[in-house]
Amino acid sequence: MKTFSINALAALVLTAPLTAVAQTPDPTGPIPHFDDRWYIAPFATYSWADRNRGTNDNWGYGLAVGKPLNERFNLELRATQTNFVSKSNIGGNYKATDVAVDGLFFFSRGKFQPFLLAGIGAIQDGFSCNRNAVNAALGCQSRTSWNFMAEAGAGFMVPLGDYVSFRLDGRYRYDNNRGNFNNSSGLGDWIVTAGVVIPLGARSAPAKVTRTFTLSADALFAFDRSDLSPTGRTTINNFSRDLGQANYDAIRVAGHTDPIGSEAYNMALSDRRANTVRGQLVTDGVPGDRISAQGYGKTNLKVTPAECAGTKSRAALIDCYQPNRRVEVTVEGMTSKQ
Repeated sequence: MKTFSINALAALVLTAPLTAVAQTPDPTGPIPHFDDRWYIAPFATYSWADRNRGTNDNWGYGLAVGKPLNERFNLELRATQTNFVSKSNIGGNYKATDVAVDGLFFFSRGKFQPFLLAGIGAIQDGFSCNRNAVNAALGCQSRTSWNFMAEAGAGFMVPLGDYVSFRLDGRYRYDNNRGNFNNSSGLGDWIVTAGVVIPLGARSAPAKVTRTFTLSADALFAFDRSDLSPTGRTTINNFSRDLGQANYDAIRVAGHTDPIGSEAYNMALSDRRANTVRGQLVTDGVPGDRISAQGYGKTNLKVTPAECAGTKSRAALIDCYQPNRRVEVTVEGMTSKQ
């Protein structure tokens, strides 16, 4: 059982970063808003004791108080207590009480929040003799010792609402055991923790931001056309779906062309393209009264004629000017949905 549990914890440590990669949101998706409230986290533990303790594995409990410092990092003060029962009837019982400062690094603040953790602190190892005649004859003495401890592990948190989240983690705790209990210079326990995180107070409103997303016109339209290609329609469909996961005040769609052709022609083409994208967004369910569309022609070039001056063929020139052909969608007052 202990070997299985150690392997499971090792797998948790190794797979947490991979799980986080799978949870990384698309850059065009909603803006994550982390909960920055202070919180308390009561929890239960199950510890697989170092064999040198000479005790059975057992349940424990604890409490953490913490604060998210930014979108990736939490800092918390944590206390845990476990009563280990001696395997020998003539021995005694051990009580391990630790206090530590832990740092939690979150890969995601979404619906599933994997994290890595590390911390340092102090642990009090306490030994109390069993009250029996054998121990009395052996002169057994109860004693305690404060020692340095360090821990590391991985876990995940799942928000269940604005005022509670479920959290599970596995960690390895090192106890340097300066008290030399059971003639061991160091002890290592494997611990699984399960509990809830309870934020304190009301959640602050997310800050509104403005984000601009650049969509390549070549991915939306055929060259010199303003009707969406099948790929372009799919691109706008996906963009509309992402917008559905956010709150926003307004959307501005801006069309841009390359410098090939007259100013009037390019202005009209860019305007048609911007309005085509606007129309598809409305078809996909984005409120039309929040969307404006305008063409800017070749007035805001990313690649200038001077930069493509050495290009000889028309095909090569079209390719050189490719970054200019784009539709920029600016979303104003954007926040994630709570």
